[in-house]
Amino acid sequence: MKKFHIALIAVFIAIITLPAVFVFAGTDKEFSENENRMLQTAPVLSLDNILSGSFQEKITDYISDQFPARDTWTRLGTDVKKLAGFKDIGGAYLGDDGYYMEKLTPEDVNETNLRSNLVMIDEFAKKNEGIPITMLLVPATGTVMDDKLPAHAQMYDAEKLRDTVVTALPDLNVPDLYTCLRENKSEQIYYRTDHHWTWNGAYAAYKLLVPDGAYSASPELFSESFLGTTYSKTLDASAKADKVYIAPVSDNVAVTADGKQIPLYDMAAKNEKDKYKVFFGGNYGQTVITGGCDNGKTLLVIKDSFANSLVPFLTADYETIIMLDMRYYMGSVQSIIEESNVDEILFAQEMSSFSNDRNLIKLTF
Repeated sequence: MKKFHIALIAVFIAIITLPAVFVFAGTDKEFSENENRMLQTAPVLSLDNILSGSFQEKITDYISDQFPARDTWTRLGTDVKKLAGFKDIGGAYLGDDGYYMEKLTPEDVNETNLRSNLVMIDEFAKKNEGIPITMLLVPATGTVMDDKLPAHAQMYDAEKLRDTVVTALPDLNVPDLYTCLRENKSEQIYYRTDHHWTWNGAYAAYKLLVPDGAYSASPELFSESFLGTTYSKTLDASAKADKVYIAPVSDNVAVTADGKQIPLYDMAAKNEKDKYKVFFGGNYGQTVITGGCDNGKTLLVIKDSFANSLVPFLTADYETIIMLDMRYYMGSVQSIIEESNVDEILFAQEMSSFSNDRNLIKLTF
C-alpha cells in the first residue's frame, strides 16, 4: 500500500511539473495563428523585473502561452464545458445560430479613460475648427445581436456609451450606428466566428455616413472558410466557417502603407487563417489610398481594424483617404491635416476599443 501511495504521488507530481518542464525546455512560439496574436516569450529574469512584479506577471502568461499542445487542450476544454452546459467559454459567448460573440461587459469599458479621450478629441476639434469631424463608433456584435446571446449574458450598453459621446462632443457628428445596424440585422452584419462586421455591416455603415454615396458595385466572394478571432477563443469543432466578401473598387486605386506600395486587397490572405487580412493585408501606422475618384476631396480616418473593410466603399467619394492607426502611427496628426489639406475627419473604432484606447494622446502631438 505504501508503494502505491508513493507511485500515486509521483504520478501527481509528474502531471503538474512535466508540462512546465516541456515549456522551459522547448523552443518558444512567437505567434499564434489561431488567436492572431503575439505570444509571450521567456521573460528576462532580473532583480528590477522581480521587484516591479513584471517578471511574475509575464512568467504566468509565458507558461499559459507556451503550454504544450495548447490548442488541443483548448478544444478539449470547450467540449467538456459545452457538455456541462456552459455558454461562456474563453472570453466568448456561444450564441444561437452559430454565433461566437466576444464577451465585453460594462467592466471592460474604462469610463475614466473614455472621459479623457473625449476631452482630447474636443480639444482636437477646436484646434481644427472648420473641418467636419464624424465619430463612427461601432457597437460590438453582442450589443446589436442581443437576441443571439445566451441567457444572462452581459454586454456593455452601446446606447448609453453613444449618449455619453454625443453629450461630451455636441459639435461633432455622431451617427446612430447602433440603431442602423439593428435595423439591418436581418442580413448577416457581423461574422459568426469573428468580432468584425461583414460586407453587409460595413455597407450599412457606409450608407449611414454617405447617404448619397457614389459606391454601387456588388460584393465579390473572397472566401468561404473564415474562422475568426472569437472562434479561436474556443476552437469549437462544431463551428461553421464564415464567407468573406469584398467590395470591388476602381482599377485606378493605389495604396501606400508606411511608405510601401501594397494592394488594397491582399489576395494571399485566402491561404491564411485570418481571412480578414484580405483588407490591406492588416494594420499599418499610415495608409494612403488614392485614385478611387477625381473630386479633389481628402478624408482623414483615425481608425482601428473595423475601418479596413469600410474604407473601400469610401474610395468612390474621396480622391485621397489617409488612414492613421494610432497604435502604430508615431508622427504628427496635425502636420498631416495641414500638409494634406484635409477636408473631413472620421474616427472609426469599435466602442469599447475607443473607450480603452490610450493612444489618442498622440492627437495632441
